[in-house]
Amino acid sequence: MGAKAVETLLWWLVLMALNVLFISTVSPLELEVSAGLALLGAVAAGPARRAARARLGGLTGAPAALAALPRTLVSDLVLLVRVLLRPASATGGVRTVALPAGTGPAWACTLLSATPGTCVLDVSAPADGPVRLTVHTLDAAPSAVERAVGVG
Repeated sequence: MGAKAVETLLWWLVLMALNVLFISTVSPLELEVSAGLALLGAVAAGPARRAARARLGGLTGAPAALAALPRTLVSDLVLLVRVLLRPASATGGVRTVALPAGTGPAWACTLLSATPGTCVLDVSAPADGPVRLTVHTLDAAPSAVERAVGVG
């Protein structure tokens, strides 16, 4: 079996598992529809990943960022509620930051965007310099996940 077929099968398994996890009643019809839609997604995922040149990259900062994620989720949720109640209290904005060498942009962007206080808007990876992220934040101070990733 070729590498592309293995990748498609892995994507299909992941997408199928996620869909089954989120449906309320697992019936034969639901499984058939899930299998078909997961196959469509799996066929598209490989070319999309290759077109985006996405890769895991280095794991520098990953354990600390994962450990900081629960604390950041709670603090950012509190910050989001505060900003929703008083919009003028938002001190963040859009900024550009460079990832340290050895930090994989794919996992770093996933963890940063998983929090309510930070959203990665763009990733630029020049051949001769550090990966740069354009992020939108609710707070000017970097979160615990940002500090662990090395952004702040």
